[in-house]
Amino acid sequence: MPETVRPAFADRPRPLLSYGIPFPAAAAHHVTDTFKASQVYIICSGSLARNTDALDRLTAALGPEKVVGRRIGMQSHTLWSEVLEIVHDARRAEADLLLTLGAGSLTDGAKVVALV
Repeated sequence: MPETVRPAFADRPRPLLSYGIPFPAAAAHHVTDTFKASQVYIICSGSLARNTDALDRLTAALGPEKVVGRRIGMQSHTLWSEVLEIVHDARRAEADLLLTLGAGSLTDGAKVVALV
């Protein structure tokens, strides 16, 4: 099945939904072609990092040279202290794109990091 990309909402061009190909392949494609990013900071769910090879597969698909930083896990309820740690780490790494692997508090945290 080919990748399908469409706006999540009919009245706005962003955010986009992508489906039909594996996440690592879609992420690698969009990092390079859609966002033109070369320095990716990954925020990954602790359980995905511990219990699967999803982070390794994503890093391999992106190309390890593009991954300039990683945060593994965040506590529930998106603590400000953790958000600020990520802000400082991503700035030090000169990241030009944040990419989340997982959901919940870490995705909420990434939204705040992007705003800061």
